[in-house]
Amino acid sequence: MQVFKAFNKIMISRFPIALIWIIIFLVISIITAKSSNDYTEFKDTKLDICVFDEDNTQESKALKEFLGNKHNLITLENDKDTILDALYYERVGYVLTISEGYAEKLKSGEINDLFTNYHVHDSYSSTLVGSLIDEYVNTVRSYLISGEDLSKAIKNAEDTLSLEADVKTESFSEGSKENAQYKSDFGYYFQYLPYVFISVIIVVLCPIITTLNNREIKNRTNCSCISSGSQSIQIILGSSLFIAAVWLFFIIAGIFVKGEFYVKREWFGVLNSFVFILVASAIAILISSFSPSSTGVNVIANIVGLGMSFLCGIFVPLSLLGDGVLKIGKFLPAYWYVKANDMIYFSSDTGESFTVSKIFEYIGIQMIFVVVLFALVMLIMKANHDKAE
Repeated sequence: MQVFKAFNKIMISRFPIALIWIIIFLVISIITAKSSNDYTEFKDTKLDICVFDEDNTQESKALKEFLGNKHNLITLENDKDTILDALYYERVGYVLTISEGYAEKLKSGEINDLFTNYHVHDSYSSTLVGSLIDEYVNTVRSYLISGEDLSKAIKNAEDTLSLEADVKTESFSEGSKENAQYKSDFGYYFQYLPYVFISVIIVVLCPIITTLNNREIKNRTNCSCISSGSQSIQIILGSSLFIAAVWLFFIIAGIFVKGEFYVKREWFGVLNSFVFILVASAIAILISSFSPSSTGVNVIANIVGLGMSFLCGIFVPLSLLGDGVLKIGKFLPAYWYVKANDMIYFSSDTGESFTVSKIFEYIGIQMIFVVVLFALVMLIMKANHDKAE
């Protein structure tokens, strides 16, 4: 097993370079998993606001307390220049002044000139806070009209506006209810796997095969008792173990990144990734047939990895790519990987319903690329052999 041992020694020497790609990918994946929220989740937004109470009554204090429960109250000096500076530098998003006489006007049913305010014109914060204040005043007025006294009306209005409802977003794309549970971090994790597969496999596997196929080393090996068939088997064994180890590492890492195990159709994503690492391996072996230098391997890895990522929907969703780019992408294996991944995890967004036959069609196209790439490798090897003779 001398060739196999040599294979492992070269692989270990190349591992630090591969480790850089692995660490970068895992860090990005973890950040994405921690920062992303499920698309059915709704969270109320709290803004930084300032409230000046010039009325200083129980009713005005109740309004200020109500706004403080909904948003973050910021303390400012009641000076126009200070207020404008705070708005300009975005220390606050809305400044409200409860005018003197607020309680009396509210009690009498008047709703004009209750407040003055400062805010950035047509900003999100001004619309949100202004709507909440209008809703508060109108609710209090409704209870007053129904016969409640002011204190009771304010209490009922606060209770009414404090009610919370379960909110979730619904997509009305075909099959959205069935597919909603699969829109997870697994989908985003698998989306970027082709890039790291191509990069890691090329920067590690290419130099190993190139070195072992070096004419001088090849001649020395042929002079030994190791047959050419045994040499090939040991190289294939070493390559297979390395490829399997890389694939298993990322599949297991995906579980830890997401914190969940694969279920149901997510196993199609696992299968899709396995087929693509075969594609990446075939590309690496094809590149090694041309015996590139170590520096050349790194350059090629970047060109192939980034090229497929931008043309095939890995870094940019397919829906945002132009027709010309998509036509080019269809001639690359990563395009069909992304098509399968989108169907598995994001079919409620893309509108393409999940079907097993389509998944196997996309995976089958990737397998055709594998066969074609290995056929090219065999042709090149035969041409080199004939040339050597």
